[in-house]
Amino acid sequence: MNSLTNRILSASLLCVVITPVFSTTYSEEKNPTKLPAVFGRANKQKIECYVVLLRLRHDLFLKWKETGKWPDDREANGALAAHAEYWEKQLADGRALLAGGMKGDYWDNVALIIFEAESETQAQQIVKDDPAVRAYVFQAQVRPFDIHFLTNKFDSAR
Repeated sequence: MNSLTNRILSASLLCVVITPVFSTTYSEEKNPTKLPAVFGRANKQKIECYVVLLRLRHDLFLKWKETGKWPDDREANGALAAHAEYWEKQLADGRALLAGGMKGDYWDNVALIIFEAESETQAQQIVKDDPAVRAYVFQAQVRPFDIHFLTNKFDSAR
């Protein structure tokens, strides 16, 4: 074989060896359309629960927005700390399912908590017992809420 033929064969052989390696690496790491896994439902049936919509007391919200700093309001800050502890206990007891606040200029004054209760009356009482609601730091609205599915994405047993 001549030198040109050897180079062509070597280049061809190199392509045959490298292409599968490159393709696997590219498809696994660089291809944004390839999903890493398929997720499913964590719950087998609909979960009947409640959602509380929370809005921060208007004067605190305005001070916070005007200055860009959280107001130094000892009573409100104490109630908010107790609010966090209260809902952590609801989580530990298996009642609270999800909590979070909305982001953005318009929605940054709204938070929600989804939780289970045996009745709407009990749900109302759970929210009334929230220290930040009792202290009028938050306005609260409770509504029935159905969860049709929860993702199993965060299940450590997967």
